[in-house]
Amino acid sequence: MVTLYDTLITEAISQDERFNEIAQLLVALGRGLHEVGAPAHKVEQMLIQIAERFKVPLQVLALPTGQLLSFHRDEGPMTFVLRMQPGAVNLDRLARFTVIAERLSRGSMTPLAAKARIDKIMSEPARWGAVATVLAYLTSGAAFSVFFGGGWTELAVASCVGLAVGAIAVGMRRVRHPARLFELTAAAAAAFIAGTADWLLGAYGGWIPLASGLIILLPGIALVDSLEELANGHLVAGGARLAGVAVAFMALTFGVVLGYWTADLFQFERDIQPVRLAVWAMIPALLVVAVGSTIRFKASATDWWLILAASAIALVGSRVGTAMIGPESGPFLAALALGVVANLYARWSHRAAELMVVPGLALLVPGSVGYRSLEALLAQKETLGVATAFEMFEIAMAIVAGLLVSDWLVPDRVPG
Repeated sequence: MVTLYDTLITEAISQDERFNEIAQLLVALGRGLHEVGAPAHKVEQMLIQIAERFKVPLQVLALPTGQLLSFHRDEGPMTFVLRMQPGAVNLDRLARFTVIAERLSRGSMTPLAAKARIDKIMSEPARWGAVATVLAYLTSGAAFSVFFGGGWTELAVASCVGLAVGAIAVGMRRVRHPARLFELTAAAAAAFIAGTADWLLGAYGGWIPLASGLIILLPGIALVDSLEELANGHLVAGGARLAGVAVAFMALTFGVVLGYWTADLFQFERDIQPVRLAVWAMIPALLVVAVGSTIRFKASATDWWLILAASAIALVGSRVGTAMIGPESGPFLAALALGVVANLYARWSHRAAELMVVPGLALLVPGSVGYRSLEALLAQKETLGVATAFEMFEIAMAIVAGLLVSDWLVPDRVPG
């Protein structure tokens, strides 16, 4: 005979099991989103939205180096503390997590099934191997030398710099090392190559190959993420990420100093004005940079065309906006157009807008401006260096403003 007591106990156990399933799901999703490079405000937004769907009270504090998730129950709060290193962008996994989050919000997937799916995704091997990674650095360096107005000599040196940085990135995967050590080593190797190339090739636009080869390492996207977090009221996360950007710049600066010192070439005055390639060179450069971005951001090969479209929107929008309005407003208009198109795509396809936003931002972030600031400081031109650094922040703020306005004009239906 089943008594009222037995019924209440069974219901209590079922509620506890359901609560634990949802809590474990949200912890796994939060960890996964962090590891694929999602900014703090989007991590919190997605987790809270799913928690509200299952009527589980949740407080989240997402930081670049960890998360706090606190669940409120009648028996008392349950808090999870996750300590993690800052994640690298992985567009394929981010897109798949977004699909899971949307299915959870619609009620078409159970927490248990979603948790199993997340665990499976996180246990999968890396999408791109060592050879593809080196190719991504090489192609990105070559493409950016074209975007920066370089000629054939700058293109050749930038390709060599990208090849060296990619080889170092692959080689240091097997070594336990802090991220700053990789940036320092890569910057030193890049500066050595750029500083000695004129012995063989003659004088050339020296800043272009070095900036093109190192632009992947310049924390431009992290800078935009930090300002976006600050703009959304996430002061702790934004401030911490901004401090990380400053440390990365210092590591790159010291690496460049070390590389030029090793090459015994601090003669920036030997640079000449490069002869730009023909305008048509932008087309193959766009195709190549889309390949590099697909690999760098660990996107699926089937999304190459999407990344190509985002890169074209960013590049054309920035050039047109700069020509029509000015260098500060050009990135704003480009980011606005990129955000609107990305959000429209997300609403139509029910996929993550970041599939377009992130690779598009890679062409908008003020990497070359950041390098010129670094170069001016190395040449002891402090006033020019500080002014150029402020210009870099102006451009980053214009990009963030464009993204915020695009989210207001076309809200993204996809969670996060």
